[in-house]
Amino acid sequence: MTRFLITIILIFTIAIFWFVNSSKYVGYIYNPRTASKDFLASGYSNLNLLAFDSESNLEKTFRMLEEKGIKIIIGPPTSAEGEMILPYLKKYNSVALSATISSTKLLNSGYIYSFTVSNKFILEKLRQLLDFLDSKKVLLVSDPSNRQYSDEFKGIFSTFEGMNLYYYNINSLKSINATDFDTVVMTIFPKDAAEVVKEMKKENPSLKFVGMDSVMAENFVNLGGQAVEGVYIIYSMGDFENPEYELISEIADFLSKHKFLSADQFKRFLKTNVIETPKGRYHYNNESIDREVKIFMVKNGKFVPVQVF
Repeated sequence: MTRFLITIILIFTIAIFWFVNSSKYVGYIYNPRTASKDFLASGYSNLNLLAFDSESNLEKTFRMLEEKGIKIIIGPPTSAEGEMILPYLKKYNSVALSATISSTKLLNSGYIYSFTVSNKFILEKLRQLLDFLDSKKVLLVSDPSNRQYSDEFKGIFSTFEGMNLYYYNINSLKSINATDFDTVVMTIFPKDAAEVVKEMKKENPSLKFVGMDSVMAENFVNLGGQAVEGVYIIYSMGDFENPEYELISEIADFLSKHKFLSADQFKRFLKTNVIETPKGRYHYNNESIDREVKIFMVKNGKFVPVQVF
């Protein structure tokens, strides 16, 4: 009897040890050109991150994660990368929790989740802002490297007249007459957005500019200077200096407090529980986290929240 009890206790102890340690392992997809690489270099210790570059051999990587029993992955940063890994998430019944993906299509897939609000709700706020600005002719300046994100904003053309322009570099603007438009919407990176504002204002100083969440970063203001004063930004986070890094930190803190061993367990949790992080309490609604979508304006070199309607 004593030997039997010792065996049971030993098995139970091993099971607990395995559960506690194995559930601390998560996959981590980073992009060397974004803050996701900076977070990896920070030495976060509450999770064991099995990291891989978004440009790595995905079949080999996901097979390795499967062999280790890892079903939860942090990342990737962009919607384009999300579309790349989606077939592997389906094949290996895994889920990805991204800091910054907002593509409605991907967030409706059942395999990719995000701490950023879905484009579906951001687009609603954009339409309201364009109505408030009395926009008549809109130029959408889009990121060709992340079309899965940018192309969803073409939905504004069901309501507003205008056209889309993929922005590769400053020469992309040569085909555009700035005086043909009254409003410019930008879904590009902060550095590129600052260039667009400065260049187009030279030709049409009365242009109104709206940046989406991809534009929100301190270097947009630093690089744009006086030219970006008065630019509107639609944004759903609270950190301005390094939003991607802060969102990844939120995700890591959340996952470190919960032991998800399967994709189905993770999905059930999101459907029925409140997510608590040091930044706030959230839940998922219609495949999107319920962060408030806010409007900011650049004033005196700062992002200032504004109530415009």
